Amino acid sequence: MHKILFWIMWGTMYAVSLLPRGFFYFLSNVCAFFLNLLGYRRSVIDINMARSFPQAKYGEIKKWRKEYYRYMMDITLESIWALSASQKQICEVVSVPDRSMMDDLCARHPKVVIVMGHVGNWELFGGVTGPGGPEVTGGFTRSNIYLSYKRAKNKAFDEFFVKMRMLAFRKSGNPGGILESKHILRHILKDRKATGLYIFIADQSPKEERIVAEFLGQPTQFLGGAEYVAAKLGIPMVYMGLDRVARGKYEIRFSLIEENTKGVTHGELTRKFAYFLQKDIFANKVNWLWSHKRWKRDFTPDEILEFERIYGHKPFKNE
Repeated sequence: MHKILFWIMWGTMYAVSLLPRGFFYFLSNVCAFFLNLLGYRRSVIDINMARSFPQAKYGEIKKWRKEYYRYMMDITLESIWALSASQKQICEVVSVPDRSMMDDLCARHPKVVIVMGHVGNWELFGGVTGPGGPEVTGGFTRSNIYLSYKRAKNKAFDEFFVKMRMLAFRKSGNPGGILESKHILRHILKDRKATGLYIFIADQSPKEERIVAEFLGQPTQFLGGAEYVAAKLGIPMVYMGLDRVARGKYEIRFSLIEENTKGVTHGELTRKFAYFLQKDIFANKVNWLWSHKRWKRDFTPDEILEFERIYGHKPFKNE
């Protein structure tokens, strides 16, 4: 039954993707208007923004929320458009103005861990990879690129998103692909000499393997999987920012978190990632996934003690 649902979803989305890109931004405006009118997750967005920017007035938050709805619809519809778009078309939307640091790092290290947040349009990264990408002279785009993900409970949705993301790699000619996060360490150990960039979207609200940090002025739990892989094997760790420089235009930017990760203090790499991500959110307050419940999990007693040890104060006023 899930196969039937998958092919219905895929066929419908692919047919829609054939429409001109300009139409999607018109449709995005319409959808954003109704999301704002109906108050889609309004309380979640307002509370997240108000806690992250305590000096902001309600009028500012209201304005950001309206802009956020349009951004959210833009990235959703851009991802559908990309299903049938050529790699050349995708590269007109997303670019890498400065790749020198990544090229140099990849020349010296066969494997690199990349961490990023839900900023820009993270679904379009595959468009700049592989020999068919905009950078045809080599460098990091020639590395096998693997995207970490967690399997969805619904089989049809899981197959849809895997196929969608794999399609970007196939267009670019990159032999990498999608890996479940729990299999990444085994994949790296299988062939130490093979090149690989392992990408973790690491700003979700984690259930386990958690690292505490102060993020957007709030005590926050981060996924520790990327740090665990990098530190255990001594693999360099890099932050990837996705700047939304204009509507329908994104620029990828890399910042080195740590090249020599072996023996780094537990949590240090993840807290540096949190710093870079926070800096990007402050630079563009709308360019993040505000509608998810980022701070929904309680701290354990050990996490409260760890946070106090690191930051010199308790994470919550009532503790």
